[in-house]
Amino acid sequence: MPSDGYNWFLILVAIIASVVLVLINVYILVHFQHPEDRNQAWFPKLVVILGLTLSEMSILLLPLDVANRSACAESIVLSACNFALPMETLWYACYMAMFVMMVAVVPFTLFYYEQDHDMSAWGKTVSSGWWIGGTVAVLALILGLCYGFLGYVDFPVTTLTSGIAPLGGAALDAAHKCVAPETFAANGVNNGYACDADGGVPVETWSVRTTFPVYVIAVGSILSWVLFICFGGVGVSAIPIDLVKSFLGRPRKVIARSEYIRIAGKIAEQTKAVMADAREVQREERGTGKTRKTRRALAEINKRLVQLEEDELILRKMYPQGEDRDASWTVTVMGYYASLGGGVVCGIVSILWMLHIGLYMFPDPPLTPFLNRFFVDLDAAFGLLGTGSFALFCFYLIMCVIKGNVKVGFRLLLWTVYPMRLGNTLMSAFLFNVNLIMLSSIAVIQFCAKAFDGYAAETSVSDIFGQEIENLRGLGAVFRENVFLYIFFGVACLSAIVLGSDEVKASRQPRRNLESL
Repeated sequence: MPSDGYNWFLILVAIIASVVLVLINVYILVHFQHPEDRNQAWFPKLVVILGLTLSEMSILLLPLDVANRSACAESIVLSACNFALPMETLWYACYMAMFVMMVAVVPFTLFYYEQDHDMSAWGKTVSSGWWIGGTVAVLALILGLCYGFLGYVDFPVTTLTSGIAPLGGAALDAAHKCVAPETFAANGVNNGYACDADGGVPVETWSVRTTFPVYVIAVGSILSWVLFICFGGVGVSAIPIDLVKSFLGRPRKVIARSEYIRIAGKIAEQTKAVMADAREVQREERGTGKTRKTRRALAEINKRLVQLEEDELILRKMYPQGEDRDASWTVTVMGYYASLGGGVVCGIVSILWMLHIGLYMFPDPPLTPFLNRFFVDLDAAFGLLGTGSFALFCFYLIMCVIKGNVKVGFRLLLWTVYPMRLGNTLMSAFLFNVNLIMLSSIAVIQFCAKAFDGYAAETSVSDIFGQEIENLRGLGAVFRENVFLYIFFGVACLSAIVLGSDEVKASRQPRRNLESL
């Protein structure tokens, strides 16, 4: 590895990671999209893939920042290091791109997609443009006013002064920590040691104007933490629990073709009955309006439809399609065992995250470096092994956010807005939830930068989140006192208890058997 810091390997890794993330996001889009959106709505799909890729790449910029800094030898000062990647510029470019996507591109695409199909393309464009223009103008006005009045960083500083004494002089010989400045009161007595920070020198505040991008990132972090607490706090427990649950609820055998046709017919009959009940409730609503009775009936119908969709998925797995059914069934079984292994690994990672928060982030000073030391030891053992593990731990959190978003969705009171469902997600729901995931990624980066500030020291992102945002006027105290971190830890523990107890209760219920339909 070159000692001057320039490393072509980092550039190659960044390019390969970008391509892999795009392919993963295309896979997610294909498997979640609604059948009505197949082979159409190409521009919304492009925006969804770009939004997901940006949110994931922003997380991976953190380990890339660490690797970029580590490529420079410790004997070379940062200002003289020839870095391969301009990380500070990349951070600001990534954040500004995400904000443009969240404020303008995604909302415009969402409005355009949901316009009346009879409207012309020009009419949709103008109408969506007016909505976005108004929204951007209001946000710009609010951010501009807040930045104008509160866009300062208040650094606590201690002003120290030192006296001058010749070598071998009596003043230098008598100095214990520093040379006292020549400041005397009227009676000729020295007023104190203003060159010694431990000598009771008062702390002053040094205020400087922060940059507008940093202020926008700080404001976005507040909203981002709210989403990260809700989605990430649930996802950190939901990922391992759902993976293990998928293995435990797997189909145990292959059924015959005649049995497949019989069960499929029963599911079709039940589906027709549910649709008939839904039409009946709709007729009642037209006559009496929405009442508690009709809302309860619709909720029950929705529950039955979800169950039928699950029955259909299980039936497909019990009767593999294709020419080689044995090979297909083998792959299905291997997938379930991989799910079990993934659940165990994710459970270990979630536990390590909770332990790291409790042992390193909450105490002051920390009880142990914990994962920071683990990554350093891995780097000492083999090259970028520690950086790779660090990347996996950070990337796991954005996966928790995505899982929590799919699990609970964005709720207004008791209603889920734009839910994500496998094979049944419209582009409007995709766009809305991609915006939430992009916004959540800001808090994930800030969380990782603070959690691993020992391993990721002297990086560009640590300057953004560690120095400026934590001392920002009006907002810095929330981040310095770890308010969001305590709430996240509580939500994560509570979700583990709730999800775990729900699964225990469900396991005690008689298992639904498709063959008994």
